[in-house]
Amino acid sequence: MKKEYPDEGEFVVGTVVKVQNFGAFITLDEYPGKEGFIHIAEIATGWVKRIRNHIKEKQKVVCKVLHVDQSKRHVDLSLKRVNEHQKRDKIQEWKNRN
Repeated sequence: MKKEYPDEGEFVVGTVVKVQNFGAFITLDEYPGKEGFIHIAEIATGWVKRIRNHIKEKQKVVCKVLHVDQSKRHVDLSLKRVNEHQKRDKIQEWKNRN
């Protein structure tokens, strides 16, 4: 049986649904009906002056799960903590399942 929420430390594939000045909201493609949030500090290493230079609506992203609070239905994600190798492996795994 598929679990309802991802585990902390897990890599997930998602679609960016809304970008705001302080972060981005992501639908978790592998967890239907679940959404996560990437705080601006977790978008990229270094200073992020314009968030939209790094992430855009409808973009597919691979994120690392930092924290899950099921009672609040809240999933904190990071984009900057995923390296190219991890990203490539996760996309391949996701494509093989879909």
